[in-house]
Amino acid sequence: MNKLIDPNGKEMDVPPEGALGLLALGAVGLKIWRQARKEAGEPSHWQKTEEPKEESKND
Repeated sequence: MNKLIDPNGKEMDVPPEGALGLLALGAVGLKIWRQARKEAGEPSHWQKTEEPKEESKND
């Protein structure tokens, strides 16, 4: 697991909702945020979700 450490040496929590500071960190921030979402059980926006199939009517 990736950890964020503030300048005082204190470990910081990464919220699954994200934070603007994580975006400022670039790819590293995104990686940490995605890990936090995964650990919280949040679904990925990149995962395929199956859409309900519509029943075709052959009248």
